[in-house]
Amino acid sequence: MPKALPPSARLLSLFAGLSLLAGCTAPPPEAYATLGDQRVAASQPAGTDARGESCFSRPGSFIALDGPVATATEVFCAGFNQPVARVFALRGAIDPGQIAAGGVWRTQLNERLSCEAPQVTRLGDGTPARLLSCTRRVGGLPHIALVTAGPDGTVVADGIPSTLPVMERIARNLPPGSGDAATRSDALQIEAVRLSVRAFSAADARDYDRAMSLGRELNLAENYARAEDVYRSALAIQDRIHGADSPASVSALAHLALNLSNQQRFREADQLFARATTLAPRSVDTVDAVRLVHYRGLHAMNQAKNDQALDLLGQAEAGYVALVPARLLVAGADLGVGGGSLLPGSAQAAVIGLAEVRRVRASALARLGRPDEARVMLTQARELLRRVADDRSVVVGRSLRTEAAAMAAGQQAEGAGALLEQAAARFRQASPGERPEATTLFLAGQRHADAGRLVEALTAFRAGAAILRARQISLEPVQVLPYLDALTARAAQAPAQAAALQQEAFGAAQLAQRGQSARLVNQAAARLASGTGDGRVAAAVRRMQDLDQELRDIFAERDGLGAGTDPQAIAAVDARIATKQTERAEAEGDVANAAPGYRQLLGATASSADVAGVLDAREALVQIVLGPRHGYGIAVRADGSVLARRIDLGEAQVGALVRRVRASIDQGAGQQPFDTVASHELYNRILGPVAAALQGAEALVVVPDGPLLSLPFAMLLAEPAAPDALGQAAWLVRRHAIAHTTSPQALVKVRGGSPASTAARPYIGFGNFVPPSRAQFAATFPADRCADDARLATGLGALPGTGREVMAASRYAGGDARSAVLGQDFTLASLRAANLESHRIIHLATHALLPGELSCVTEPAIVVSPARNAANASTAFLRASEVLSLKLDADLVILSACNTAGPGSGVEDGAASAGEALSGLARAFFYAGARGLLVTHWPAVDDAATLMVADLMRRQADGASSAAALRGAQLLFLNEAGGRLPAEFAHPYYWAVFAVIGDGRRQPAPRRVAAL
Repeated sequence: MPKALPPSARLLSLFAGLSLLAGCTAPPPEAYATLGDQRVAASQPAGTDARGESCFSRPGSFIALDGPVATATEVFCAGFNQPVARVFALRGAIDPGQIAAGGVWRTQLNERLSCEAPQVTRLGDGTPARLLSCTRRVGGLPHIALVTAGPDGTVVADGIPSTLPVMERIARNLPPGSGDAATRSDALQIEAVRLSVRAFSAADARDYDRAMSLGRELNLAENYARAEDVYRSALAIQDRIHGADSPASVSALAHLALNLSNQQRFREADQLFARATTLAPRSVDTVDAVRLVHYRGLHAMNQAKNDQALDLLGQAEAGYVALVPARLLVAGADLGVGGGSLLPGSAQAAVIGLAEVRRVRASALARLGRPDEARVMLTQARELLRRVADDRSVVVGRSLRTEAAAMAAGQQAEGAGALLEQAAARFRQASPGERPEATTLFLAGQRHADAGRLVEALTAFRAGAAILRARQISLEPVQVLPYLDALTARAAQAPAQAAALQQEAFGAAQLAQRGQSARLVNQAAARLASGTGDGRVAAAVRRMQDLDQELRDIFAERDGLGAGTDPQAIAAVDARIATKQTERAEAEGDVANAAPGYRQLLGATASSADVAGVLDAREALVQIVLGPRHGYGIAVRADGSVLARRIDLGEAQVGALVRRVRASIDQGAGQQPFDTVASHELYNRILGPVAAALQGAEALVVVPDGPLLSLPFAMLLAEPAAPDALGQAAWLVRRHAIAHTTSPQALVKVRGGSPASTAARPYIGFGNFVPPSRAQFAATFPADRCADDARLATGLGALPGTGREVMAASRYAGGDARSAVLGQDFTLASLRAANLESHRIIHLATHALLPGELSCVTEPAIVVSPARNAANASTAFLRASEVLSLKLDADLVILSACNTAGPGSGVEDGAASAGEALSGLARAFFYAGARGLLVTHWPAVDDAATLMVADLMRRQADGASSAAALRGAQLLFLNEAGGRLPAEFAHPYYWAVFAVIGDGRRQPAPRRVAAL
């Protein structure tokens, strides 16, 4: 039986096709067919356009028109480096009506524009003219075209509407400052309504094209999270210009939806695909509707709905065939010189779309165990690309990856590994040192391992890992686990190397990062780049990004050098590449120097020696990585020893056990019997394999993964226990003080800084927020897209108990009258004005919103009171990316917020767990200057939370670390339940609600306070 590719692989090897389509669906203005390039460098001022934006002109490329071309002029406005208008002066007078109605010029317009019937009008000096109101087929942006008489013959022009005054001046050979004539132009009056309604300018065209182009680049790098951001920007421009119900938005919607799907955010993707489907029939771009079906097929594949995917992809294939010139579908056909560049824009997109959909159908067939059919489909895709002379490295790389998948499905792992290494070489040319090359090398390693070639497998894995570390990027756990399997297998073959291989396994495990965490990291990095915080950081990040683009451009140049190129020319390009790579490394160093937490924010790796160097002698760290069928637990001790052991449970099985444990909490509010069996099985299966390395450890630092992110490890049972004797049970917290951390590197980074806060004030707390009104929530969450969010958010009631919690914590932490900020005073403004950097402990007692709970909340947020008289609820959220702008020097940040680390929601659509969202929130707080966080895993009972936090504050003030203080407070609940405390307090619902994330070791100087 042929082995299908695992669905959880998320098709990273299959969906880079998005990048090619993204590039072909939005060709730049200069992509028009030309007969030679006559331009020169000289530029001339061209005055201002109808929006007051400065413009200049320069000679442009000559094209074939209805008569000989005397001059060709390109217009540039608002700093846009692409022409926003073109003006062609023909030799001799030609009937304007004839040109506007048909002919060469109008035919060329029709290939890229959808135009209304020509209108007879006059220019400002009374010259008759024909004006066409148009829309760009690709992107749907407004456009106009003009035919009039110039001083020496007929003039034809086209551009964005705001450039009409500039086109008039050039057509009539008027000086740049002659604005009065333009304002009297009848043609300008015709366009006035369009301009006033859409407020569309050259800057909008620039920003839209940049966003779509950047989305293509980010897809080449398989950076779907960042691509999402720029496609959202493109969609926002379209919505502002046309309104939310315009078919011009279909392309941006489709690309955005697929990027969400590639991140496993299926519910959000469904909403956008549905919106695009209603608009596509009215789109002027004939490719839009077909591409939408194509992308829905990819969306189905992301969800492992392979049969549905094949059906949709088949529909898309038929749609593309109808748009491809018939001559290209004939066996052996070729366009000759120029290849596909001579095709109209929509036909180019259809050809590439057809080739790509056939390649992806081959991938789906391979996954279904039909390798022979897959190869036939792949051959058809390659032949079509050959006919349009499209042999770019990225295309070939994707094709080779798909062929390798087909070979692997046919049980030809060795051949698949060789093909994947060829694919990696192609990606190295097209996108050097980026995720596509690394993922392909990891796939090659997996196939070599399947073939029993462990040495070759480890060579490929290590090459891919070097790229990931150098670029500070990561892969999904399922992609990293084969590397750990190969290291384990090699250790069994070579016992003398076992210790070194287990240390390597620890480093390899840190290359795994889940999609939601990656997205939050990208948001944070983007926020830095946009100028938040220190200006040096923004400048350094921008330089690093600019160098990335320059490197891509030079590699593209290198890729275009033919076989007969002079070796010295090749060497010169290679030297430029080496220079830019050095500059790029220096730029990232500048970023790290300007923002010391930057590498930690990106999730950089740390060696086992790095971790051992920050552990106490009686402390251990355990990192866990989970995949579809199995996982690994890796323990590190202060002496540098590493123990890596396989976990024989898949992520779904672990998730089922976690849900059983959580059901004892979530459904029964502490009244249901605790599932001691599931809790003990989790301990046995997750920590049991590395239990030997934990002997003698008083403190345990855990790096959880997947479903385990939503479970405090303190409530695991190291021995069987009866549900009616919980106070005496062998909870893990009885053996260790437990801290969780987002990554080993985060622990190393935090402990590498100052041991304890030097802030002058001990404590500040915020609580008892005032919820936004129903109207404010409705204004923030639009009914057409976020109605469910508005309903759920409106249910966030007041939490009066948090005021008492803050007051009690303030007392035991040594606060004063200024240390409690409550009620309406608990706002974003008060947080920013509170000089948080001067407080050693910061306490936020409120609600939290998490991705997956609300479809329109894309990052975790802490809820505060809205600003007084606010029109909406936007001022009621402190978002994770905004935490970066805070400046902290805190030993501990307490997020006593309902469900800040609760169970994942939206499991059916692949939404990230709330615990994973919390990981991103914690990382942001660490970047801002916190050493540790205290979080809640479910809504806390007021009295129990008040007692827990107060006792923790007392113990910390008395010299205990955060983790040790929490352990002491939790043992107080267990030991005193049924005595000084209510008997039900022995249930984990009451005492396990809190968990420490971050550094559980450092502590401030002891200060005695009264006992509880």
